[in-house]
Amino acid sequence: MHGDNEMPDLARDGLAHLQNAAHEMIAAARSMLDACEELLEDPRAGEALTSVIGSVARVVGGITGLAPSEESDEDSREESRVQRIKIS
Repeated sequence: MHGDNEMPDLARDGLAHLQNAAHEMIAAARSMLDACEELLEDPRAGEALTSVIGSVARVVGGITGLAPSEESDEDSREESRVQRIKIS
């Protein structure tokens, strides 16, 4: 195996980014496990989580121009507030 001094700078930077991303994914997984454990211990937390998820869904639906229950087929995409310009 080669030492760090022999590794090109771009490869070393890429490896550092991947390591940081892996640490973030592990932290996110731990956070989700903590939230799941809290749900098991306190049912009221589940109600709060459901409320938060519903709020996020409404916000995302407002951003995309689609209500959460609407289908996102080609016709509904054309009716959204986003204008798509085709470039050939």
